[in-house]
Amino acid sequence: MKFFNGKHLDAKTGIILWVVIHAILMFLGISVPWKMDSDLYSILPDSDELKNVSAAEKALSARTVRNITVLVGHDNFEVARSAAVALDSVFKDDSSFEETRLFVNEKSMDEIREFFFNHRYTLQGRNVREILAKGDFEALKNRALQKIYGSFSMANLNRLDEDPFLLGDAAFENFVQYSPMTMSRFSIRDSVLYAVDSGVTYVMWNAKLSENVPSMASDGHVIAKMNRVLDSLKLAKPGLIVAKSGVPFHSYESSDRAMSEIAWISGVSIVLILLLLLYVFRSSLPIVATLSTIAIAIFTALAFTWYVFGNIHVFTLVFGTSIIGVSIDYAVHFFVHWKAGVQNVRSSIIKGLLLGFLTTELSYIALSFAEFSLLRQMAVFSIVGLLSAFLTITLLFHAVFENASVFKTAAKSESTNLPTQFPKVFLDAYSKFPKWGVRLILAMFVIALLPGLKLLNVHTDIGNFYTMNEEIKASEALTSKLNNLGVAPSYFIVEGNGENDVLENEEQLTERLANAEKEGLVKAYLAVSNIIPSGRFQAGSILDLEKLVFGIKKRWTEILINNELPQMLAPNVRNYLTEIGVENHSIFVKSLLLSHDFIDFEKIDKNDRFVDVDLKNDFPQSLSFLLQMLWIGHIGDKYYSAVLPLHVSDKFDAQKIAEGLSGVHVVNKKQNINNALTKISQVSLKLVGFAYVVVFFILIIVYKFKDAVRIIRAPVLASLFAASIFGYIGIDFNFFAIVGVILTLGIGIDYALFFKEGCRQNLTTSLAIMLSAMTTIISFGSLACSAFVPIKTFGFVVLLGISCCFLLSPFSRND
Repeated sequence: MKFFNGKHLDAKTGIILWVVIHAILMFLGISVPWKMDSDLYSILPDSDELKNVSAAEKALSARTVRNITVLVGHDNFEVARSAAVALDSVFKDDSSFEETRLFVNEKSMDEIREFFFNHRYTLQGRNVREILAKGDFEALKNRALQKIYGSFSMANLNRLDEDPFLLGDAAFENFVQYSPMTMSRFSIRDSVLYAVDSGVTYVMWNAKLSENVPSMASDGHVIAKMNRVLDSLKLAKPGLIVAKSGVPFHSYESSDRAMSEIAWISGVSIVLILLLLLYVFRSSLPIVATLSTIAIAIFTALAFTWYVFGNIHVFTLVFGTSIIGVSIDYAVHFFVHWKAGVQNVRSSIIKGLLLGFLTTELSYIALSFAEFSLLRQMAVFSIVGLLSAFLTITLLFHAVFENASVFKTAAKSESTNLPTQFPKVFLDAYSKFPKWGVRLILAMFVIALLPGLKLLNVHTDIGNFYTMNEEIKASEALTSKLNNLGVAPSYFIVEGNGENDVLENEEQLTERLANAEKEGLVKAYLAVSNIIPSGRFQAGSILDLEKLVFGIKKRWTEILINNELPQMLAPNVRNYLTEIGVENHSIFVKSLLLSHDFIDFEKIDKNDRFVDVDLKNDFPQSLSFLLQMLWIGHIGDKYYSAVLPLHVSDKFDAQKIAEGLSGVHVVNKKQNINNALTKISQVSLKLVGFAYVVVFFILIIVYKFKDAVRIIRAPVLASLFAASIFGYIGIDFNFFAIVGVILTLGIGIDYALFFKEGCRQNLTTSLAIMLSAMTTIISFGSLACSAFVPIKTFGFVVLLGISCCFLLSPFSRND
């Protein structure tokens, strides 16, 4: 501390040191590209269950979070369709969208039917595959005869010579059975998808946002433009109903509401703080200097955080604003003493300032070890910002305001009496308490906290962070009702060393899901292997069919060489073909032996390299949509897919179904994130607790044990008070509440330290502390008025903690 007393560090050297440190920190920041991240999903932590498949899960989610659906409804189908066409015409060429989908090829079902006919020997479902594996010719024949002679059969009988067992029809039926379209209430009419609900006809329009479209609301955002277009359509077509569904609508609505609230709250807070500072200082000079300190600290923290992480999340700015509160505190202490005419202000406040700085920094340094990128960003941001503010006060302010003659003259000319009547009344009230009275009050306070702490539930539920407005809630309910998918909260990510490995692992899983379906635990499930089986499954279908058809185990090449095609058919097969009127048996036999068209998710390109199949263009449209939804593909050195259970019962246990299966991981994103955030919250508290133990030992070294206890008890009891209140009112003490506690511990200890150090200048120090507490309560406590739950929780905890800490801090003074 002697280094800062003016004898060891002159004003010129202090300015040079301040400039050099800030120049280095800022240079590091501007040396890398700047990127602002506004996506909450991108910084959510991975639970232990997701560590192995985190990249695959995020790749899958990244596809869905950019999808939007708009249902345009009217009593008249033509009106609804024309409105949907108008919407599509506005946005189909908009660069903000990766793709838009309104029109549907009415022949799409014919294309899919033809696709499965061409792959009828490889793409069979589980039922037909079991018949072939058993060699049950009668079952295969009877199945076909029911289709051929059934009264309500929709099978195509024009190609019986190629497909006498109607395997193409069977493959198509298997696709339909495991396709979302079987459950959806949408149908095709005039080249669009429509559904009717409560007498209203809805036409569906789908789109996917481009990756470069931000999730945060702005005037030029494509969602804002879409809202304006939809409002215009409703005005132009009376009676038009619009339902909007998808994460982008939620992100835009919530961020727009949050930014409006924060702008209003921040505006009011800044005005109140400025009025408070003007009342105390009666001069603009301290206010301008304080605001400059905050601006420099924020910019320095931004630059260095960008350098370390490559980007910065918007939440880091919201929750890392502790530097604003502390920067104001440091500046307020300096200028209150400066305006009071204290000689060598830095020497008067440096001990309390330095100890407060070190204890706060220790708390954030401890947080930097947490395995959560957002928390680390906040820690680094705050560490650098606090360092900047501390250096500005101790080096720059000392050099400029205490040594520059122009500011010495200004201080004398602007000198006014500080409003010390408030701290005098405040301190007089505390002076009336005898020692035993103080102990009794603190003991009763601690006892009052215990029931609340016992009721406290440390848990984070991201489902409580956002509340949909009634319009979006109704839209989501309608879309869900018409699509009728009923995707379960828990789903499966299947991992493998290759495509076939993934599909084989899937087939083991779907076998268990099929049993669960029979038991009524799940109504249906979506899986790639239901439609495109593994290579082993496909090859087995052909080999078993060949055994059944030819009746002997002979290689098809030998049969061709010996020209034995018609003769090699098993007698029962020849009789069946004759029975259904197929005279030229060789057509069927050649199609079986020569058309082994296996489907793989890799293909050989023109350079003889294996490349991933283009899911969008190598399959019929409706099939490609399903495959794109489920097939994740190659990530790192593994391959992944997703299996989605639909309409599960309360007894459905995904963990039990996946138990013991190789490469199968259960994902419940909400539950996993909740568990991860809860665990991180607990770890963070332990880290900060450890930091406070270190702080306590430092205080014992600087002071004696008894005084160290007096100093540290104020922020600790204040944090316990905030937690106890949450217990009493039955609110979960979530991650953002814990961030508020960390801020309370970081800022609150300064009050106790300054009361301890300012015993010789009680009124001046008390005024500075009162002013610091008021600015903190106004700036952070006002966030409790927000409707955005994370910010509201954070602000409420800081309001409780800082208020309590301020009221307890005077007890840390010397007797």
